[in-house]
Amino acid sequence: MSATHVFTVTGMHCASCGILIDETLEEEVVGVQRAETSVRRGRTVVTADDTVDPAVIAAAITTAGYQAALSSKT
Repeated sequence: MSATHVFTVTGMHCASCGILIDETLEEEVVGVQRAETSVRRGRTVVTADDTVDPAVIAAAITTAGYQAALSSKT
């Protein structure tokens, strides 16, 4: 099964920031199926296996150079 997590992300300034976050999550976090970041909205929507801890996703965003906080899980 999969789960969708929405993160509020700060520190993004351009489209390249969003691309970096998406690539980091999809390539480096095992179980992430898809990441979609909107710089304008300041959020990242992540679809991942339901076994992936949202804290791991937030940590990966932080490691990429941004601040992330879980907004909701759907």
